[in-house]
Amino acid sequence: MKIPIITVCFNSAETIEDTIRSVLSQAYKNIEYIIIDGGSTDGTLCTYHIYKGNQSGCQKKVSQKNNLTTMVIYLHGYKDIMKLL
Repeated sequence: MKIPIITVCFNSAETIEDTIRSVLSQAYKNIEYIIIDGGSTDGTLCTYHIYKGNQSGCQKKVSQKNNLTTMVIYLHGYKDIMKLL
């Protein structure tokens, strides 16, 4: 079973790369890494694109300014996993 790991950020260009590297360096590799961005304007998404498509990189990105509804709908697909947590 793939475990989703979700990073939520906004204008995090200074710290997002450290976060991505930390997640990708974990020993457990059966993950789906999702970054939910609040519409950053500081280069945060440029860092995402560096890791996108990497064999063990970021698989998905949701980037919409202040759209909590989109995040809730997206995460609803993981409701069975969240019950386990």
